[in-house]
Amino acid sequence: MNSAPEHDPKQSAFSIGLAADKLGGDLRVRFVSAVVMVALSLTGAWFGGIGWALLAATIMAALAFEWGRMIAPKAVDLVPRSLIAAVCGLCFVLLPRSFEALAAFGFFLTLVRSPREFGFLAMAGSIYLALSGWALAGLRGQDEIGRSLMFGLFAIVWSTDSMAYLVGRVVGGPKLFPLISPNKTWSGSIGGTVAGILAGALYGLLAGNNPVAWALVGWLLAVVSQGGDLLESLAKRHYGVKDASGVIPGHGGVLDRLDGHLAAALAFVAILLAIPGLRAMLT
Repeated sequence: MNSAPEHDPKQSAFSIGLAADKLGGDLRVRFVSAVVMVALSLTGAWFGGIGWALLAATIMAALAFEWGRMIAPKAVDLVPRSLIAAVCGLCFVLLPRSFEALAAFGFFLTLVRSPREFGFLAMAGSIYLALSGWALAGLRGQDEIGRSLMFGLFAIVWSTDSMAYLVGRVVGGPKLFPLISPNKTWSGSIGGTVAGILAGALYGLLAGNNPVAWALVGWLLAVVSQGGDLLESLAKRHYGVKDASGVIPGHGGVLDRLDGHLAAALAFVAILLAIPGLRAMLT
């Protein structure tokens, strides 16, 4: 009688080590940074008010600084622009809704440069960041509905981003858009999308809302958030930079970390405005 094959601890250790190598050597640093960012985001979104306003101000200042540094690295006005952007971030949260358009235009002015000198991409990127920054900061609002929507956005985008990274690293396979982002794969994109759908449905169930509606929102935001990641990769490739900055260990800059959040927030606000009754179904 043939005995069952013995378990080889060396083989297991090798398999674990190979998986760790595929996930990247900076996984521990990325994890610690992610925990800190998640804690700050959840705390700010839970309490809202001045806490969320200060977080929004910090994000808007960082976006203005990193975008300006990317498209105009020799500019000497990055700090004053960033300070004005921080004020706009405060206005997104603390001022009445009727002032949001004015604050968004002010934020746009901190981002934009002369299209004649810096080109169409700089102008288009500035418009996009102004709108998506407003959407991300303003979605929370001042009520419990805004908090619920923001938590749903976090659940979907974080699940999408994490699973796309893990599946792409471990499974690998054909590249998604190698000319734009050589590390992204179709397996990672599919894994991230499935995770976003499941996260949306699960969040709907746990929150006592419509899980089907949240699953559909999860599908949309998962796809859009990955598109936002690719847009930022395209901009970085165009301007010849690896990261927007190095302020977040293991993640690069604030723009590198929030590229998917910004795109998803803009899409989320757009469908909430376009589809009557959707907000009620989700909350």
